[in-house]
Amino acid sequence: MDRIQQDIERKRFFNKRAETWLDKLYKNPETGNYDRYSDKIERIIQSLDLHPNHTILDAGCGSGVLAPYLLKRLSHKGHLYELDYAEEMIKVNQSLHPGDNISFICSQVTDIPLWDNHCDRVICFACFPHFPDKAQALESLVRVLKPGGLLVIAHLMSSKELATHHKTESAVSNDRLPDRSEMEALFAGAGLTMAEFTDTPGFHSILGRYGG
Repeated sequence: MDRIQQDIERKRFFNKRAETWLDKLYKNPETGNYDRYSDKIERIIQSLDLHPNHTILDAGCGSGVLAPYLLKRLSHKGHLYELDYAEEMIKVNQSLHPGDNISFICSQVTDIPLWDNHCDRVICFACFPHFPDKAQALESLVRVLKPGGLLVIAHLMSSKELATHHKTESAVSNDRLPDRSEMEALFAGAGLTMAEFTDTPGFHSILGRYGG
């Protein structure tokens, strides 16, 4: 299967699961809320050193598991952009998260319709392996990031666990996280300095700063 066909299958995979994505992966049976992994998600978000007036891009947002965590940290002067290329994911996300300081964008990550140097922070949660051209994706994400801004790539599995998990679904079976040396090269090529790299069972996080 070529890259274009693979991406069509990948997009179909996510659109088909949009309505049940949060319930299946993040719903806590004890609370009834989408806080099953709140401790790990809080750890990821804390690494971004968010300020109330920040502008944040949640790239590959899916149906919006991070939105409540991010919105509660923002003032009315801050803003959150939720971006995903799967239309059904955006529809579900938008229905769950109304508000004046949140916007929804259906777009490829390589064609983000935002101004250069517009965002203080960019987060790629549980999505980076699915980007067909990772170098181009990073360049696009960095384009909208302000100098000195932070970008985090994070998952609730290690790279090894994630590769095993993806093997169970043909649409994403070849989607992998680059290893540390590959990520260092990708970050450097995009103008990012790698500040942190963690790859342990149950947690993966890479933090980069744009412009040193």
